[in-house]
Amino acid sequence: MSVKSFIPAEPYLNSFGITIRQAIDFIDANIEHPDMIYSTARKYGVTTAMLSEIKGVSKDVVNTYFESVDKEGLPIDGMSILINSDLGALEPLVNFNSKAGELSNASLREATLNKLEIKTDYGSFFSTDVKMRRDLHNDGIYDAEELGIGLLGNIPATDENLESIFYGSLINMFSALDKSEWNQITELQNSGSPEELHASFFAALSESPSPIIWSETEMHDMVATEATSIITKYWNDSFIGILDHSFLGLATA
Repeated sequence: MSVKSFIPAEPYLNSFGITIRQAIDFIDANIEHPDMIYSTARKYGVTTAMLSEIKGVSKDVVNTYFESVDKEGLPIDGMSILINSDLGALEPLVNFNSKAGELSNASLREATLNKLEIKTDYGSFFSTDVKMRRDLHNDGIYDAEELGIGLLGNIPATDENLESIFYGSLINMFSALDKSEWNQITELQNSGSPEELHASFFAALSESPSPIIWSETEMHDMVATEATSIITKYWNDSFIGILDHSFLGLATA
């Protein structure tokens, strides 16, 4: 996936209230700590191209500078709104939510908001007017590159569309798991290795969809709990795709 290099560093940083001068000062003050600069860049979605622009050096110089950093599979050049890994055969699991009742967007929104400690994180999570989602070309459309997947084509750039895709994808992910698979994944989340968890997610999600074995209430509770976890991790851990911390992200990262 190519990085959207048309996003210049200055207006991007300004959206956080940070000036180019402040960014340069931060880099210079921590130049002996590439791991700190790398983790900060990833947290704020600052790419290699932006760092190159900020410091006036080539991207090769930036990449060489970060060679000693243990990146733990977490690239700083991921800028897509939905997902920053190659989903492959799992891509059809990403889609809009068309459910009604307990699984409607409105119902899941209410349940997730009730679980969130910081309620304002919810609106910002889906906002089309913050971070890398700010459309500097102002065309009002998210294309395949901006979304990170091709299946949905071009969609209107609205908060409501991101929310619907988020919940629709979580419902599809849980629908692909039976209770035995869910129990295994839960056990690995508590005590397994990251490699085992990755393999378990990918194997479970790659299989044909399971027969409907979750009640609507069970699915509602599972999705709201997972949504709360993802939104919390998003703000605490990174500013990248809204599905990167989902099972799909864990399966393909």
